[in-house]
This record gives sequence, C-alpha cells and structure tokens, in this order.
Amino acid sequence: MKAAIVYKTDEILSRVERVLENLNISFGSFSSPSEELENYDFIVSIGGDGTILRILQKIRTCPPIFGINTGRIGLLTHSTPENFEEILKKAVKDFEIEEFPRIECENLLALNEFAILSKQPGKLMDVTIKLDGAEIDRLRCDGIVVATQIGSTGYAFSAGGPVVDPYIDCMIIVPIAPFRFGWKPFVIDMNRKVEISVESALLIADGQKSVEVSGDVEIRRSEHPAVFFKKEFRVSEMFRRVKFIE
Repeated sequence: MKAAIVYKTDEILSRVERVLENLNISFGSFSSPSEELENYDFIVSIGGDGTILRILQKIRTCPPIFGINTGRIGLLTHSTPENFEEILKKAVKDFEIEEFPRIECENLLALNEFAILSKQPGKLMDVTIKLDGAEIDRLRCDGIVVATQIGSTGYAFSAGGPVVDPYIDCMIIVPIAPFRFGWKPFVIDMNRKVEISVESALLIADGQKSVEVSGDVEIRRSEHPAVFFKKEFRVSEMFRRVKFIE
C-alpha cells in the first residue's frame, strides 16, 4: 500500500510519516497537489478544507482522502494535530470509505460549488435558469451559486442557502443579491441538468479555478466523485460547526 501526504504546513509532517512507517506503508510527501496523486492508494491531507479542495482540483480519479485539520473550520477533515494518530491508524486498518458527488462544468470539477459571477463588480447581470432544458426563471443578480450537498455549508450558506444533510445527493441553486423581493434558494435532485444562461460571466470552481463563460453554462453531476475515509458523526458535527462558525 502506498500513501501520499499533502501538506500546507510541515509542523506535523514527521509525525504523520512516523505513523505510516509504523503501519509499514510507503509514502510520498507533497507540498502542493499534483495529478500524480491519482497513483496512490490513499491521501493524507495536512491543512484545512481548502487544502482538500486544492487536491480535488488536481485529480479526477480520487483515492480516499484522510484530512488532518490545521486550518479553521475543517468540515471535510477527520482529525486534529492533537488526535490524528489513533484515528488515522483505525481508518487505514478498517479502510471504510464514502463517496460524495462532484459536479462538472466547462471541464472543471467542484465538490462544493460553482459560482457564476458578474465580471464587473457592483453590476447586476441577467440570468436565465433552466432545469433539464426547461426554463424556470429569469432574474437579475450579482451571481448564482450552484452547490452540492457538501457545498451547502460553503459559499451557498453565506449567500443565504440552506444547510443540507451531506448524505442527500442534491444540488442547491442560490442567487447572490437578487434584485427581486422574496426570491428563495431551492434544492433539486443531483441527477438533473442545470443550465445558467448569461451574456458574459466568470465561472469559479470551489474558489480555486476560474474561466470566462457566456451563453448556456451547463452544470451536471460528474462521473468522478470525491472519496473520503468514513467519518463518524459527520452529520451532527457539520451542523454543530456551522452553527458556531466564528
């Protein structure tokens, strides 16, 4: 078995390497993610949620990820620098995994969300929203967030969207500052095709990569899910942490 360690900070790198050595697992260490990570049996991420999102931007086929949170929130991570040793050992021994869907657009993948934003800050853009080819609304707004259930605690949450159980496969469509009274976000089945029609905008994947888009921008479920080691109490911890985010 071969593991990849991706670290934002090397403060606990030697401790992680020692745990893997004691488990007789060979490893490679990376200060930044690369496509090479697809060749490993699993990935240990040392950082925050952003580190995991950067890893996922580099790979389509995803080995199981174990996260050690050295950031702030750590909703995607499994442990902290204080308690990771035993949790990592158990995760590798049991090797129970869970998959969460990613969404795809313009050859980009996102675990959390795609944000479609006006290229001119402070200027509204005209947006048409379609589901499975049928128009459902037109509005003016600063942008649109299309998030997964995992991403419901990210940008979509900040824009006023609901927090969704991470085990319900869905997409959430949330307008950013809509110029209309009472427009509410809504939740749709993950297997639907979402089209956002815009004249000209920026498409941003998980806050990591961006491309310019125009016309019909199609967002759909990807064939390449994100894979994580199973995490106990994922749902209750997610709701608890979101409630007390500072």
